[in-house]
Amino acid sequence: MISAFGLVVVAGWVATTASGTAAPRFAERPVSDRYARHKEPADDRYKSPVQLLLSPDGGRLYVACEGTGEVLLVDTARKTVVAAGRVGRLPFGLALSPDGESLLVGSRWENTVSELDPATLITRRTLAVGDDPHSIVFDSTGARFFVANLSTNDISVVDMAELREIKRLSAGTAPFDIAATAQRRTLFVSNQYSEAVPFRTPPVLELTVVDADVALIRERRRLPAAVIGQGLAVSPDGRFVATALEIPKNLIPETQLAQGWMVTFGIALTETRPGGRSAYLLIDEPNLYFADPYGIDFTPDGRLLFISSSGADIVTVIDVKRAYERLQVRGGKIGIDDRAISRLSRHLGASETYVAARIPTGRNPKDLAVSPDGRIVYVANRLSDEITLIDTRRLEAIGSIALGGPDTTTILRRGALLFNHASISFQKQLSCNTCHPEEHLDGLTYDIAVDGGMGRNLVDNRSLRGIAETAPFKWTGKNPTLERQEGPRAAQLFFRTHGFLQDENTAIVKFIESIPLRPNRHRKAGDAMVGLQLLGKKMFEREYDNFGRYIPTANRCIGCHIPPYGTDRKRHDIGSKATHDRDGLFDTPHLSNVHQKGPYLHDGRCYSLEELWTRFNPDDTHGVTNDMTKDQLNALIEYIKSF
Repeated sequence: MISAFGLVVVAGWVATTASGTAAPRFAERPVSDRYARHKEPADDRYKSPVQLLLSPDGGRLYVACEGTGEVLLVDTARKTVVAAGRVGRLPFGLALSPDGESLLVGSRWENTVSELDPATLITRRTLAVGDDPHSIVFDSTGARFFVANLSTNDISVVDMAELREIKRLSAGTAPFDIAATAQRRTLFVSNQYSEAVPFRTPPVLELTVVDADVALIRERRRLPAAVIGQGLAVSPDGRFVATALEIPKNLIPETQLAQGWMVTFGIALTETRPGGRSAYLLIDEPNLYFADPYGIDFTPDGRLLFISSSGADIVTVIDVKRAYERLQVRGGKIGIDDRAISRLSRHLGASETYVAARIPTGRNPKDLAVSPDGRIVYVANRLSDEITLIDTRRLEAIGSIALGGPDTTTILRRGALLFNHASISFQKQLSCNTCHPEEHLDGLTYDIAVDGGMGRNLVDNRSLRGIAETAPFKWTGKNPTLERQEGPRAAQLFFRTHGFLQDENTAIVKFIESIPLRPNRHRKAGDAMVGLQLLGKKMFEREYDNFGRYIPTANRCIGCHIPPYGTDRKRHDIGSKATHDRDGLFDTPHLSNVHQKGPYLHDGRCYSLEELWTRFNPDDTHGVTNDMTKDQLNALIEYIKSF
């Protein structure tokens, strides 16, 4: 970092250092609110259903609507909404107690789980859990329930009677869904992101196995070369668990999209027995892909398996018997050897042997639920505010249930539709959401060959949350605006098509600009800094090291990560250039919610904030840190996490 740094005024004031030079201080909150600027009245009324739960008799369907922060109760016989209850922002997980007397709903924004009356949807009690709670499941007795906390990588174990968290279990990276065996004694937890793996090696998902009786982790299964594990379902006979996931090809240069060159989609079938094996079945075809698999469920007789593809507006139906024949399943065990499993995981032509049907749905299908009698599949269509009904005997859609969202399509809603649909890419191989699930990131490093030649432009994916005021974009800073980023650059490098039309580009840019930051668990808005955060702030802004040596302004943390977004919006050389880089100049990333954005550095070689300065800053080129004590470095990290 060698550029000069002058006087900076933030929010109308300047702090002056002991040396008389001006040093910027962070504002409490970024000043931009593009959602308020771009939205129309209808934008606050879209329901956006994302998760479903059927009552044991199939008469009641509960719908979590992330758009309006509601839970809806649908009478399945009358096919109409009969009750609505307001809960926290971004509701997600739903669970009904075994006695049917309590409905649990998780709020991803407030990091809470609320107990509701299942008939009136009136909230009774609310409990704080981990960050970004997703799936919720009761144990066999109803005395305890389990919550998958995506952003804290753990599972809350909660006493139902006292609504008190007993303990946390360490999950994989970003636990998403929980599926239970019929007796609810064993739980399986999917994880959205890869575990930490050596640089330039395939990602690995964890499938976490929990003993619900004693609330302990029993096993940590490995699903190699896969990411974005989302929906889960246990087969009715309890012998297999199916995980919806994607298989990325991020280790090879992005030179084409044909024949699964970028990514393929499918399921993992994993034996539930201790130490059980896994095999992948693709749902794609050689020239057509079914992007972003999400919801998954078996019919009660175990004959069919339904999978929603949220980027293709399709539900794929798998004939389970034919799939088992392909895997040579006998007695609940996969019969083919490991080499055959590896080949099948890349075999685009295999799907024709076990896919029974492709059923169109509404826009952006998410969770699905099969009725207890096995005759109807309910599909939550997030971006068309409706529930599709599928007849499992005819294998076709037979109607829908409207949830009452606006009839109009605003520019932000159109942007969301474009962002989440794979029609923009060649052979519908991927959507924007494929690499940025939930407008965030997939944690992968990609070889963008067109930009740098084969193996010469390895770049880590970056979150889209809160980026509106942080131009330029890309690690190289090549794109001065989102219009360029989402226009010709995306078409050339990722989609291999003509790209978005001008009005489409405008819509998707406004949508991305409107994506907010999530609340920060390390420091809530308005809270004063405490403990290590105060010491870390001094380290972040310090002018002298522990030996009394002056630190040039450009090599202080605050020298480049300036208020209010934590970036000076310039490129700098911090000594991170590798053999695969053309030069060492990279864009300064913003620091808001940086704890949620790993891995780190421009090529994703660093898996933790600690490693940034203990492994990857030997010469103090990325700020002066080698003189710091362990406590000082820990404090610096705690302060940075609080942005």
